[in-house]
Amino acid sequence: MNIRNAIETFKDRTVFVDKELGYDEVVGFLKENGLEKTPVILKVNGKKVAKNFIATREMLCEYLKVKREDLCRYLASVSFGKRIEILDEFPFRKSNLNLGDLPILKYFKEDGGRYITGGVLIAKRIDKRVEPDSFNASIHRMMLIDDMRLVIRLVPPRHAYMIWKDAAERGMDLPVAIAIGVHPLFLFASATRVPEGKEFSYASALMNGMELYRIYDLLVPDCEILLIGRITREKADEGPFVDITGTYDIVRKEPILEIDEIYVRNSDPIYYSITPASSEHQVLMGIPYEPIIYKSVLNVCNVKNVLMTPGSRHYFHAVVQIRKETEGDGKNAIIAALSANPSLKCVVVVDEDIDIYSYEDVEYAIATRFQADRDLVIIKGARGSSLDPSSEETTTKWGIDATKSLRNQERFRRFA
Repeated sequence: MNIRNAIETFKDRTVFVDKELGYDEVVGFLKENGLEKTPVILKVNGKKVAKNFIATREMLCEYLKVKREDLCRYLASVSFGKRIEILDEFPFRKSNLNLGDLPILKYFKEDGGRYITGGVLIAKRIDKRVEPDSFNASIHRMMLIDDMRLVIRLVPPRHAYMIWKDAAERGMDLPVAIAIGVHPLFLFASATRVPEGKEFSYASALMNGMELYRIYDLLVPDCEILLIGRITREKADEGPFVDITGTYDIVRKEPILEIDEIYVRNSDPIYYSITPASSEHQVLMGIPYEPIIYKSVLNVCNVKNVLMTPGSRHYFHAVVQIRKETEGDGKNAIIAALSANPSLKCVVVVDEDIDIYSYEDVEYAIATRFQADRDLVIIKGARGSSLDPSSEETTTKWGIDATKSLRNQERFRRFA
């Protein structure tokens, strides 16, 4: 399965735009036409570009066939080990395209250049065997340098960075593939924090089985465009780039990725693009943390649900819903949630009767069940996210225990 299957899933809701757009006109066009969360197929310099096929929580639920309220528990229950088939027949054909020919977009005026944002990097450690559990799959921003080179942002100490670092310390380039136009569930799996080498297995579980193809010493998923290359030890400036907060991330020295070959699935491939700071960006970066927080809180109390909040870009704040059974459960839930996600800055813990999808209801819980002198948890000097513009070397994390006191339950009964 690849992006064409997703287009078929949403064929009645996909907007096909005939207007020809330039590389730097797409974000403005979508905003002007109210298409920021709508699946679209665009024409950019004569090429097809797909966007927004996993732009909302509801779309993710539709792919998985689960209710919104059950999503977190479902993701927390997903196990590895579904069917993965390695096919001998290679469905791609080598293309004479170069990177400059692809509809790689420039999203905002002050961006450092044109960026690949919807490509999945496939790599394994140099000394690992060619088998599914050897490979890491992850999403990275990649800035176009010239027709055959990109500079890729690798975040330490995440798996892709450590795999590249291991190769670099051996004095070697790291062979990689970049798959563009994969199925949205494969994008989601690639954005999820799982043990190293388990992304293919996790994707297979979400997709109810998947197929991989072998090229050289790499295994790659079904996609529309396949780049084969090497991450070198040479570095170049990467950025500035608008990240999830809608503010600019800084310029850094990052590794150069040299492309050796480009393959396409058919003669009219569909390029996939994720707009930085968009709802789709937030779904992919934030929602994968919900089951991680859920499982961590489950160790300390009876957790019912977890939501990364829209106002925090689905990344910095969470609401945790618990069934309170002993005093102190709320504070234990705060500590467990903050420890589960290093980027998390604030947690609000609420009872079962609070609708966590309604900020009004969450605020009601804070207004009627929280006292700052006894229910506020503050942790200073913690490692947070470099994407938070208010943080410096460390951040202050905090939690609000907005659960009812077990001693005075009758005072909290809601009649309206």
